[in-house]
Amino acid sequence: MLLAVLLLLLLPLSDPRSAHGHPLYMRLPPSTLQALSAQGTKVLQAAQRSALWAVNRVAMELQHRLHECRGSGPGRPSPQGPLLQDPPEPGPCGERPPGTVNVTRAHGRIVGGSAAPPGAWPWLVRLLLGGQPLCGGVLVAASWVLTAAHCFAGAPNELLWTVTLAEGSRGEQAEEVPVNRILPHPKFDPRTFHNDLALVQLWTPVSRAGAARPVCLPQRPREPPTGTACAIAGWGALFEDGPEAEAVREARVPLLSADTCRRALGPGLRPSSMLCAGYLAGGIDSCQGDSGGPLTCSETGPRPREVLYGVTSWGDGCGEPGKPGVYTRVAVFKDWLQEQMSAAPSSREPSCRELLAWDPPEEPLAAAATPCAFYAHLCPGPPGACARLAHQQCLQRRRRCGHCARWPTPCSSCCGAPRSCSARPRPHPCTAERRPEQRGEANGCPGLEPLRQKLATLQGTHAWILQVPPEHLAMDFHEVLADLGSKTLTGLFRAWVRAGLGGRHVVFGGLVGLEQATLARSLPRLLVQALQAFRLAALEKAEPQGPQIGARQERGLGRTGHHPLSPQVPPARP
Repeated sequence: MLLAVLLLLLLPLSDPRSAHGHPLYMRLPPSTLQALSAQGTKVLQAAQRSALWAVNRVAMELQHRLHECRGSGPGRPSPQGPLLQDPPEPGPCGERPPGTVNVTRAHGRIVGGSAAPPGAWPWLVRLLLGGQPLCGGVLVAASWVLTAAHCFAGAPNELLWTVTLAEGSRGEQAEEVPVNRILPHPKFDPRTFHNDLALVQLWTPVSRAGAARPVCLPQRPREPPTGTACAIAGWGALFEDGPEAEAVREARVPLLSADTCRRALGPGLRPSSMLCAGYLAGGIDSCQGDSGGPLTCSETGPRPREVLYGVTSWGDGCGEPGKPGVYTRVAVFKDWLQEQMSAAPSSREPSCRELLAWDPPEEPLAAAATPCAFYAHLCPGPPGACARLAHQQCLQRRRRCGHCARWPTPCSSCCGAPRSCSARPRPHPCTAERRPEQRGEANGCPGLEPLRQKLATLQGTHAWILQVPPEHLAMDFHEVLADLGSKTLTGLFRAWVRAGLGGRHVVFGGLVGLEQATLARSLPRLLVQALQAFRLAALEKAEPQGPQIGARQERGLGRTGHHPLSPQVPPARP
């Protein structure tokens, strides 16, 4: 739609020469520049998402390699102290609001299919990274959301994440809750997506008065029989690599046997932790953006309820024939889930959000004081000395968390993985020098150093887009000046483009069409050239000057002469 509006803003031109035969220049009108800027901003957002995904995947692979090399070790704390009761549940698990029980139909589908009525999925939540939707999730308790571990690849900083709860059946505005803690499964493998499960602890429990309700967790170690029709839902792409849905979409898909899944998906399927569901004919499936969402099956009885048997994990395409969707089996992780959700607060290192909300006293309190009790439990000395040591460790970690809050970048791991960070102040979490003990780990951990080099290369390559704050991620085309005497055989005109991004300005040369058909053909290349110009300007670590950029890009146009935006240019056509 935006492209159509952009094309209508330009009309075919008459003879592009003045009465004296001199070439004329035409500036594209402001309305066209505004539409072009909107299109460029969408391209920027897509480029940032792509860069973030690439960096996150390598960062998670690096974290997994470190975990393999370190092992569990005796230094890792085990849950201690009495188990605490979870806050009161917001309502019976797995029950839909009245009037929304049989909303999912067999012909509905997430990939380009039917929208779910408001309130039909009270346990479905949305995970936002820096305010941008990234994955789905499932409310399984008042304070806990279950999702896919790969959603947090390279982005373990809980300060960056929020959760949007389910909206009500009357369309009430969804509540957004900060994330307090992220707990990926310790055996998650980002290369195979084995054990692709993570628990997310909410900063505040879900209220009974709200629309959100938890789904039921399975009581049996196995899934329902093959062929059982189960439900999936999410906000993911309407088709492969397509736009995300604006509303929740739902479908029913049958469970498939392990043998069928293996034949369809090959050795990538791990039946010990994965199940698959869908139609081998294709057409109905989950897609990008649905990761972490639910696969629920109905249990009949006096009060029918939905039980969570799968979490959306991966797939080979979206809705393609012979390629069913793959889900992490929830039933086999029941013990791990219960252990994590019932663990005492003192058994875990305090989260950054807890420490930043803590008002530390001048003198250390008793050893059991929250949130420093975790450090006191690890101390073998007398209680008084342990209390002082725990207090100092709390303060030290709180300072690191404050640094994470000031530099909230996805590549920062000091909040989500504090043991991998240096305690001394650093200019930026992403460019920090590794500690000596971290560098030493590479000697006894094969493959670690190449991953670090790959991550550093990716961060450097994509720094120009990743370091742009979200509020400044907008492409602004200031001017497009077309030389009306330079029409090529393909109907395009040489042009000079002046654009801005986050306070950085570039000028580059390109080809632009001035009629509907030629303009549509020239736009993709023009946007790619803009991205290249911004990346090059960032690599030079200096604000590019117009004549310098112009001279560099002129060689690409194969022409010489003065810069057309200079004062010597003939008067532009209004």
